[in-house]
Amino acid sequence: MTPQRFLCSQLVSLSEHSTSEYSPETAGERLVNLEEIWSDGAILEAETAVTPGALVELRCGGAVFRGRILEVQPHEFGWRFEVEFSPNTPWRPEEFRPDHLLDPSAVGKKPDEKPD
Repeated sequence: MTPQRFLCSQLVSLSEHSTSEYSPETAGERLVNLEEIWSDGAILEAETAVTPGALVELRCGGAVFRGRILEVQPHEFGWRFEVEFSPNTPWRPEEFRPDHLLDPSAVGKKPDEKPD
């Protein structure tokens, strides 16, 4: 079953690790925009390049998600990329609720209708 994806928009901190393990050694920390999120991943946008396959930590308020950069797509304003979260750090809305969170399945529904 495909996890439900949510649209959002929030600045979060991304640390890209330069080694094959998570460590204090990072290739740099930067702010990126969180665009979509689901239980085991996210879509983000950055103004500077990211490394496909790199291990990353995403810090969102008090929540931390670890994962790996899967796909990177350059575009006119920077880079759009997907992060697959580690099974040890899945996203749960009760732990971190991004600003401007939108459930696309609820768009066009009446207020008393439940999303699919």
